[in-house]
Amino acid sequence: MAGLTSLTVAMPAPVRMDDLVILNGLPQLKTLSLSTHGPAYNAVYPKPGRHLTKIHPDQGKSQLKRLTLEGDPFFIFWATSFFCSPSLHTFVGIVSSKLYPEQFPGLLLMPHILHLVIHSNPKVQEFSIEWKGRFRGDEAWDWHDQRLTVPEDLGKALRELRHLEKLSIKQIPIITTDFIVKVLDALPHLPSLDTLYLVPKAADQDDILELPPMEDLASIRERFPALRHLTLSMDTASDIPSDLPEIVYPGHPLETLFIVPPFGELERELTVSELIPLSAYLDRLFPNLEDITSYFEPSPNSQSNGESMDEGSVTWEAWTNLDGLLKSYQQIRDQAVHHLQQNAQAPAGEDTVDMDHE
Repeated sequence: MAGLTSLTVAMPAPVRMDDLVILNGLPQLKTLSLSTHGPAYNAVYPKPGRHLTKIHPDQGKSQLKRLTLEGDPFFIFWATSFFCSPSLHTFVGIVSSKLYPEQFPGLLLMPHILHLVIHSNPKVQEFSIEWKGRFRGDEAWDWHDQRLTVPEDLGKALRELRHLEKLSIKQIPIITTDFIVKVLDALPHLPSLDTLYLVPKAADQDDILELPPMEDLASIRERFPALRHLTLSMDTASDIPSDLPEIVYPGHPLETLFIVPPFGELERELTVSELIPLSAYLDRLFPNLEDITSYFEPSPNSQSNGESMDEGSVTWEAWTNLDGLLKSYQQIRDQAVHHLQQNAQAPAGEDTVDMDHE
């Protein structure tokens, strides 16, 4: 056991910190996948403003590099609190889809979990957390519960990040309507960021989340030069900038862009006069886009983490039409580049002739 480097463990709930101590005794353990099972639950909150405080002598001593946790949100919070350390570079949290009523408020601890991880290691490379469950409809959120208030220093901790390669927050309820906007604004220039996925849920179904406007895509292009995958809840009703940026060959490397409207669906169809400026804007920002639609595919084969739409989905139809425009721009540009390359390679005084168009 002393030479064990990777371990997958399922433990009966509830799990206490004392149950985790033995795992710290494995000196070579670098990768841990830990899950809970069973009907028991243990809704223990951190004290207000004290979520970073150590309450066990073995906290922060882990040498883990990769940690995957699956279970109820309280288990994920306390296990993260125990294992996070300067060694941890990859964190994956998967919240159980089925929760007891007493466990639902624990979903609002996601910002605290994020703060724990990046505070313990500002050089963290990956943070991912998701919930595939659904609201019951009878959630009793206490908006004045100080234990669930978003940490004040979270923005400061985000600004310290430099090595982040993936940040993914999927379908996690948010107690503050402007959380995603603040996270996006706080992120610094991240030269290695490859994947950014920010699609939250409103904790109250009557809340309207404050989402980034379309103009923020220009800032994303500048701050994250290596970004290849972007899935983002956005204010799709916001204005499209008319001042289009120039394309500098070979252009930004973004390959997949999934713009998720408020509530996951556009309120109405987009006209051609609306799609054309949007397509021109996106093409100038991200000329190498390959996929803007599969997240919304109306079929059983759609992406498991995406929004499965009906065949008549307004969003699916709009983004499919948008994709057609983007592909036409790319084709025209590719033909122009090919023609220029042919002319550059031709002997002086000779012009190349396209025989197919004579």
